[in-house]
Amino acid sequence: MPDPILVTPIDGGPLKLDNVRDAHFCGAPIDVESTVWLCRCGNSANAPFCDGSHRKSDWEGACTPAPQKAIVAWEGQRIRTRFNPTACMHVFLCKPLKELRALELEDDGEAGAEAAREIARVVSTCPSGALTYTLKTEVDVSLPERGPSIDIIEGGEVRIQAPFSGVPLMDGQPADTATLCRCGLSKNKPYCDGRHKGRKGFR
Repeated sequence: MPDPILVTPIDGGPLKLDNVRDAHFCGAPIDVESTVWLCRCGNSANAPFCDGSHRKSDWEGACTPAPQKAIVAWEGQRIRTRFNPTACMHVFLCKPLKELRALELEDDGEAGAEAAREIARVVSTCPSGALTYTLKTEVDVSLPERGPSIDIIEGGEVRIQAPFSGVPLMDGQPADTATLCRCGLSKNKPYCDGRHKGRKGFR
């Protein structure tokens, strides 16, 4: 098994990722060595890579995790979900869950089982790991294939989709799913909290 990706946010500087095997930026593969230095201040002219721009600004790069908010649990007949609002970066891929949960609870047959399968699929698309699930009964679940181990979103976050280490995990966060800030604005560094949406011109 390959070594986990080692995540090291440099104090006041870039994000260092070791043991990187594959990476995409803006949906396309990029050439990477085992070690990658990514911009964390959001000012690099060579995005997504660091070009030293953090030295020319008053950017605050300290990693200051946000206070842990209460975990929200939901119990279905066949599946339970767990939501950590501290880890959420608000991409809203979870919108279908309200309707699916209602169906899963009210239907004892195949429609309810299908709703449980779809709940698992939706939860598995959560890029930050804020949503997780546990099956309570035997349900065949077919999950979508994961993308590259490092997926850097244009105008957005760094998505880690492989085992990683080096930074503290938030409560209940999977050790193979995370979204990291690269716009410089997050109040939950090194994790993304969605604030890149308010930064104009950020690539």
